Amino acid sequence: MDIVLMGPPGVGKGTQAARLREEYGLVHLSTGDLLRRHVSDRTELGGTAHTYMLRGELVPDDLVTAMALDLALSARHRSGVLLDGFPRTPAQAQALDDALAGQGRQVDAVLCLTAPEDLLVRRLTGRRSCADCRAGYHLLEKPPEVEGVCDACGGELVRRDDDSETIARARLREHSSTGAPVRNHYERAGVLRSVDGGRRVAEVTALLLAALADLTTTAREVSRCSDRTSA
Repeated sequence: MDIVLMGPPGVGKGTQAARLREEYGLVHLSTGDLLRRHVSDRTELGGTAHTYMLRGELVPDDLVTAMALDLALSARHRSGVLLDGFPRTPAQAQALDDALAGQGRQVDAVLCLTAPEDLLVRRLTGRRSCADCRAGYHLLEKPPEVEGVCDACGGELVRRDDDSETIARARLREHSSTGAPVRNHYERAGVLRSVDGGRRVAEVTALLLAALADLTTTAREVSRCSDRTSA
């Protein structure tokens, strides 16, 4: 099963992706994490991507698409992937569809998380991560036991450069302008379901699982109808 998890920054895609990965045994591919790793490791791609991320802009399609497709289509991931943060533009969505079709695969479900902008800004500006082990925290929702110190390894907790309020709002505006065409792309394909990401984590997970069950049932019914028609 190939699933796309989409939604604006701060809506909780990473948290929910981890839960869906455990539930379905899928490989979780987060383009955001991959890009940030490149930035941290000071690779050439990371240096290029960082200039866009600091301005709250999307990293260009060609950079993200090449990286994401290379991972999604690798032999060890052909049983199915959970894509988090990709595709984010219509061009990326079409590239993904074409690439999967070449392996006899398709996007089976697109789960779109939504939440009010003010809530998303509060979530984004409160995020912290460990500079050493990269464990994630939130000043309001998941604070460390000791302020500024990682519970797991004792490393320093830092705020990402792109988590200031100014940049957070710029990222949300950018996502709003590009996200609608991608949602429309998958809505026309009949595989999109929207879920309220502003609820408690467990409630959001339950809604996502229900949406996936609904999509799976619908797909089976369509397949049966197609088989009867062809017969």
